[in-house]
Amino acid sequence: MSVSENNIIIIPDRFRDPYIFENVLSMQEEIFSENAVLDLSRVAFMEPYSMLSFLLIGRNYLRKSGEKLKLVNVPIHIQQYLTRMDFFESGIFNMPEVLKDNMMFKRNASSSRLLEITMIPNKERQSVNVISSVIALFRKRASLILKYWMSDSVTDYFVTVISELCQNIFEHSLDSGYMAMQTYRSGNENIARLVISDSGIGILKSFSGRDDLHYTGAAELIEMALTTPISSKREFGYGLCQVNSIVERLKGVVFIRSGESSLTALYDRKDKNSKHIFHRNGLVMFEGTQISISLSA
Repeated sequence: MSVSENNIIIIPDRFRDPYIFENVLSMQEEIFSENAVLDLSRVAFMEPYSMLSFLLIGRNYLRKSGEKLKLVNVPIHIQQYLTRMDFFESGIFNMPEVLKDNMMFKRNASSSRLLEITMIPNKERQSVNVISSVIALFRKRASLILKYWMSDSVTDYFVTVISELCQNIFEHSLDSGYMAMQTYRSGNENIARLVISDSGIGILKSFSGRDDLHYTGAAELIEMALTTPISSKREFGYGLCQVNSIVERLKGVVFIRSGESSLTALYDRKDKNSKHIFHRNGLVMFEGTQISISLSA
């Protein structure tokens, strides 16, 4: 294929949080066009939610076209970050020129405030083994990842959150997914963000067999799943509900996107009497469920 035959798509610098990443999701039709080549030259920063969602875009493209998305003009610091997070290990993208060893981020204590991207299989036995390994690694690095929130109870809370959300992938999504976690600095804030994402059937389809539930839109259903003990598999369920209770206790933020809807639950506000749950319906379609759990300090 000659360069002239390529469809060069310039990707905007919209990888800083789940909300502005909607700009990239709105480009899916263009991205999925024939001979697409993604130019990342304008991308200055990438956080875990945007990174995993971008990985899912690439996987969806590969599944639908049988070909890998090609990335060009990737800024060196972005390529260093993605390489450190094992972004290219999945073989989903035609990756740019491999960085030389002396340009790579080293895997030492100073760069261990993270959990690299890990694929969570959709088979229970395999998933249980992977989740156990992820939790063991998290406990080993918890003092660095949760440096600004460190206590044994916070570590145990996050072990529960990781376990519950990763289990949801093989129990509900009917597809494999990914998880990653990182502490990073944004402006004056230190942010710890755990992300678990898949491109499975989504929350709306997962609950399609529950005729006893009544809601006006998928975002309202997401809130029901998050704040009340309901399950798509049984009469009662405590997975998301338990996660929500933990995040509320830690005064964090939950963001859930599924299909064409999203929900944000803010628990870092001082006004305890005010409800800070926000719905959005009618978003651009993005298969599966993507969950971000954030703490800030």
